Amino acid sequence: MGAELFLASPLLPTMSADFGTTVAETAWVVTTFGVSYAIASPLLGALTEHLPRRRVILSGLGVFAAGETLCALAPNLGWLLAARAIGGVGGALIGPAMWAYLAETAVPLERGRAIARGAAAYAGGQIVGVPLATFVAAGSSWRLAFAAVAAGLMVAGTLIALRLRESARAIRIHDRGALAALRSSFALWRGGVFRLIMAGNFFVQAARLGTYAYAGALFATKFGFATGVLGLVGALVGLGSLIGSLVAGPLVDRWRSRGRREPLLCVGWGLVLAAALGVATTADTWQLCLAGFVTAFFAGTAFFSTAQVYLTTVMAERRAPAVSWNNSVLYIGTGAGTTALGLTTLGGTAFAVCSVAFALLAAGFSALSALRRPSLAD
Repeated sequence: MGAELFLASPLLPTMSADFGTTVAETAWVVTTFGVSYAIASPLLGALTEHLPRRRVILSGLGVFAAGETLCALAPNLGWLLAARAIGGVGGALIGPAMWAYLAETAVPLERGRAIARGAAAYAGGQIVGVPLATFVAAGSSWRLAFAAVAAGLMVAGTLIALRLRESARAIRIHDRGALAALRSSFALWRGGVFRLIMAGNFFVQAARLGTYAYAGALFATKFGFATGVLGLVGALVGLGSLIGSLVAGPLVDRWRSRGRREPLLCVGWGLVLAAALGVATTADTWQLCLAGFVTAFFAGTAFFSTAQVYLTTVMAERRAPAVSWNNSVLYIGTGAGTTALGLTTLGGTAFAVCSVAFALLAAGFSALSALRRPSLAD
């Protein structure tokens, strides 16, 4: 899943040439997945909350793999967008159950490490999967990249089916009926802290992944990078994510053990993200641009891991539907950031200002969250 999440960006120029479309039009490949995920996640998260986590994860993997296979077979951009929508539904099934599983199976004082390792696994997929996919695309066809992800998902699904044990729920969730489950899920938005967490996560994704959606095109047009080299860029950016998640995990656990609140850490990560994106989007050399993106993904992933720990802690028994909304907001943020930046000139001043502004808004909402104590309504 980590490989797939970052797969489309370096392939945008190649897919655009294949379909005879512009890069901005082809960027809907990123947006469509996010919109599909965003719509399906809270609905499926609420409706499957009473089901075993293992069963939901395996079902989602099957749908996800089917979507990736259809991407590989796409004869035109419309087909590809529909296939990406199917993949988004599969991801919406997997995501809430997966993150809830990690939070439920970790002891409270190690929840930061558990969730950060999940984020590190995503980054690991980017480090390994994206370069291999882009090398394949450069040598033959971008379609093989999606086929390789589909094969990887099927292998992962087989291992999960054989080895994953069901988590023991602290509070047993019973099937309350579809309408009751949906009402309970939507009621989360009444909480002020919940809304602030969602706002911060929305803008951090708009900044981080919205900007990165154009990284391939930026390196190709501004510095003349070929598709195969863009895979190495993806690997280095993934390394930044990996280090960010591994640093954030134990830091969050120590932070929490001293009675400090996670949103304060998010403020710092957001400010680092803003500075890094400022460098990445305005640099005149590829070295500075790459360093900016690597640092941005270090800070952005650390922000995500920190916020995810805070969310799964304060939401407690409503953890799974809260995570489903969070995942939805993350993909809406990605789609919104990609769309908004697509309305500006690639690499221009407005592009840079918009990217940095998103990161500063993420830091601002985290600051507001740090000032507000969770209440019973949250």
